Amino acid sequence: MKKIGSFIGLVLLVASCSSPKYVYHFDHYDYNSGKKKPVHNDLATTQSPLVLDQETVVATASESPVVLAEEKADKPSADEVRKDFAKKYNAMSKAERKEFREDLKKELKAYAKAKKEGKIVNSTNTTSEQLDYDLKMAILFGAVGLTLTLFGGVSSVFWVLGVIGIVIAVVFLVRWLMRQ
Repeated sequence: MKKIGSFIGLVLLVASCSSPKYVYHFDHYDYNSGKKKPVHNDLATTQSPLVLDQETVVATASESPVVLAEEKADKPSADEVRKDFAKKYNAMSKAERKEFREDLKKELKAYAKAKKEGKIVNSTNTTSEQLDYDLKMAILFGAVGLTLTLFGGVSSVFWVLGVIGIVIAVVFLVRWLMRQ
């Protein structure tokens, strides 16, 4: 334990004696930097900060999404998409429709099979839902173990509990890696 403490103390001593990253240059100072610049009262060239363009995004505290009117005009609605698809589908011949339905069935079966095997992940899941139990526990025990190990200088009890926490984290991490 004394070796670890003396090693950390030596590292801190060497780090404190190193040269500073930023050095002040006394001969490069501009003594006129604090003086005010002349203000031009030309209202035609200056623009008020209170005037906003139409394209400026404004933040809001409400939880509802902000939708710009231009975006609605650019994107077709669901009804327009359905009508467009219906026109294209009605324009197909009987053989083309049959081939389209067969292709659609094949794609739906392939999608269902991939989803059943777990190859397709729902993109609406949050990160915590995507992490499985063993990985979550490995992260949790690793963080607790590291924190307790850092408090090892206060008491050896913290150091022992920290090492135990890190060992448990490694066990959970190995379990997670074995399943991957």
